[in-house]
Amino acid sequence: MNLVRDVLDKKLIDREECEMGRVSGLLMHVGETSQPRITHILIGGPTLWSRIHPVFGRMSAALAKLWGPSRTGAVRIPWSRVETVGREVKLDVEAKETGALDWEIWFAKHVIERIPGGGSEEEE
Repeated sequence: MNLVRDVLDKKLIDREECEMGRVSGLLMHVGETSQPRITHILIGGPTLWSRIHPVFGRMSAALAKLWGPSRTGAVRIPWSRVETVGREVKLDVEAKETGALDWEIWFAKHVIERIPGGGSEEEE
């Protein structure tokens, strides 16, 4: 399997067929006496921005601390939870339990709900 081609930036789908973002990075364990192996899928802006340049990753993390949800750092999904890799990466997890949707929830609560007619409030 070519990890960069087959996994990186692929859409993630949870066990309920809910989209939960894209693969931002991969975490690998490299032992002195064992073969390297992928241990986790990473999801999140700082990981994605770090691929461009580490400074961008640090800036993204700092901005997220100031304005974003309370979770800091990338969401880590154990590689053992990957069911299939194809056009999408299907996982044996529930998106809402992983923290992968924290930014969407935060954005809806702090931005969308404040737009007149954008929230879930009923009109009178």
